Amino acid sequence: MGSRPVQHRYCRCGTHLAADNSEHQCARCQRASRDKLIAPPQVAAEFWQTERFRQAFAAQHIGWLSRAYRTHPHHYAVYGPSGISQTLLGQWLGLGQSQISRIETGAPIRHLDTLHHWVRVLRIPAELLWFRLPPEEQLTAAESSAADLVIPATNQGLEPLAEQKSPGAETHEEFADDPERDPVLVAPWNHRGTVEVAVVLSGSDGRVKRRGFLSLTGPALTAPAHQWLVHEPGPLVSGLVGRRVSGELVGRFTAMVAELRRMDDVAGGGSVLAMAQQAFAWVTGLLDRAGYAERTGRGLHVVLAELGQLCGWAACDGGDYELAQRYNVVGLRAAHIAGDRPLGAHILASMANQSARQGQPAEGVTLVETALAGTRGQATPALLAELHVWQALAFATLRDTSACTAAISQARTQVEQLKPDDDPPWLYWLDPAAITISAGNCLLLLGQADHAAVLLNEGIAEFGESFVRDRQIHLVQLADALARPGKQRDLEAAAGLGVQSIDLAETLDATRGAGLLRDLYLRMTP
Repeated sequence: MGSRPVQHRYCRCGTHLAADNSEHQCARCQRASRDKLIAPPQVAAEFWQTERFRQAFAAQHIGWLSRAYRTHPHHYAVYGPSGISQTLLGQWLGLGQSQISRIETGAPIRHLDTLHHWVRVLRIPAELLWFRLPPEEQLTAAESSAADLVIPATNQGLEPLAEQKSPGAETHEEFADDPERDPVLVAPWNHRGTVEVAVVLSGSDGRVKRRGFLSLTGPALTAPAHQWLVHEPGPLVSGLVGRRVSGELVGRFTAMVAELRRMDDVAGGGSVLAMAQQAFAWVTGLLDRAGYAERTGRGLHVVLAELGQLCGWAACDGGDYELAQRYNVVGLRAAHIAGDRPLGAHILASMANQSARQGQPAEGVTLVETALAGTRGQATPALLAELHVWQALAFATLRDTSACTAAISQARTQVEQLKPDDDPPWLYWLDPAAITISAGNCLLLLGQADHAAVLLNEGIAEFGESFVRDRQIHLVQLADALARPGKQRDLEAAAGLGVQSIDLAETLDATRGAGLLRDLYLRMTP
């Protein structure tokens, strides 16, 4: 009997697909498909030479220009026959779809800093503009907040940049219930904007009640990630007044943050949040009022970023997801100003983890993809393992088995290449056991309780004793797997694990583990 002929598979571009490539695209086309959602495409000079663009430039209307840009025939091959959607354009600009719609149909925007932001993101040629751009070295400082894009013009001419109000100009007003005016979200992505939103979040100016925030969803949640990706870090303005901050103090802060992380492992987020917030406010005060050299200021921004991530993690662990989102965003901003791309990607990974667990897995996928794009060539195996394992969690929550399995495989490949001496201290928790447990939890979410039980049991056996909070959670997850129908079902063992988890929970101030215990109780109750 003759052998079966080999089935050759090809990408749409004509590239032969390898036998182990389960996708329908080659690697280059996969990257292109992903990258087209991350940032605006590069276009040639003749792209702007259409009648619709000429009308928009003549009318000095950025909204008309927006529509001409989105619906340009150049985009049809990549983005489909309708061109670029308002939602996608909004993500690139840090806006929602409804904001883009209002800009396209409303009166012309006259704010110079707003117009500069659009020019920078869309790479509009300067010679076509009806206004003058600032010098290149001033462009970052001139970037607009996202909220400026929906503020109507107050005069018929262009407002001078110096007359623009800072994000904190209005005092004693509650913006926390309106994301379009939330000072944490709308400030410029530069040094001063980052310090101002950190001041707001630390509560020192009384403008925002930290427990009054609305939950961010959709583009409002992912927009900061896109801004982190497309903006270049601006110059870090050195502090010139106040007492001088030494490099030694920055080193002490770094050690303090590391100790707070360990306390979080042992006692839970509820026990650590208040201390982390105090440290966050302390560092914010130094950045706002003290004097420091550029190198020291960069170090302070790194500390602020790490504290923002820790406060976000602890707040989420304590059940305040909305507050966690704001701390994460400020941490991301601070990492951006410090020029620390891996730290920014780590914060995005933390945001993706929390998003997936809060029922926003699609946003979690976007956050991880943005982090991967922003650290290409800079990420260590440990950082890649973290990104892929939380990507797997988001895919598992979406019930996308194939994508989840691929992400788990990527995480396992990277964890085999760990070089702890090359990794930053905030990845201290990542090891093969942590990846194995996370893989087991993903399989549990996918309904594969038998395989999940094997991985969870294997990972817990190698898991560090010092991670008390995480161990308590993982014991519940294993008990959950053993309590479900299937060949792995063992109710007696599940009950025993539940008791162990309760013992650990009594030492913790954290809501997530307690919630998992309640779910386990309901599952095992006849």
